[in-house]
Amino acid sequence: MDQNVKNAAATLLQVYADIDLLALELCSDRLPFAPTAEARKELMRQINEEVVHFTIQEKTLQMLGRPFEPVISLQGRQEIKTWFAGLDWYGFLAGLQLGIEGIGISVVEKVSSHADPLIQESLRTPIADELRQSSFGVREWRTRLSRSSASEKEEYRRQVLGIFDQVYRMAESHLPVPFEECWKMMGLEKSDLWVMVRTRTEKVLTQAGFEPALPDFFVA
Repeated sequence: MDQNVKNAAATLLQVYADIDLLALELCSDRLPFAPTAEARKELMRQINEEVVHFTIQEKTLQMLGRPFEPVISLQGRQEIKTWFAGLDWYGFLAGLQLGIEGIGISVVEKVSSHADPLIQESLRTPIADELRQSSFGVREWRTRLSRSSASEKEEYRRQVLGIFDQVYRMAESHLPVPFEECWKMMGLEKSDLWVMVRTRTEKVLTQAGFEPALPDFFVA
């Protein structure tokens, strides 16, 4: 594989490693306030998985001659964590399990399919685990919606779409990475990735029990 392509993939891997660290931090912050024993168990499981993901990716970055450095600044990290801390339990699940893990992983899957075997292997376990993590958020939301009225469901969907919107805006603000250049170097087009993101968004919402829809930012 061309060295420029490897460098682009390594740059993206650096981002994914930092997002796994951020997910670990968010779960740790939320753990004492999880509403049930099952929820605490799930967050502890995800924390352990994120440690494994980061360890694998850090080792791969070292093998590529790219020692890990955080992509998100300390100030950016604090802003993201403060925003998540202001969400209730279901908002937290919408932002992390449905948004970052459920929707964001669709881009990681596509990048992995265009990367070299070393990077593909470093993403194999994270991709599988994050799909499972997303399924927990889906189950929690389905349970909530099963006892909600039609008007409540519509209001909850509006809130979730707003959360997806904000997660995307924070990613734009706090990930100073030339994503489009990296994607192009790997033979990927932004327009194709957006199609995947929109499709996955509607799928995740449907799985959670909502009518399919897209956040404003996703159709702009």
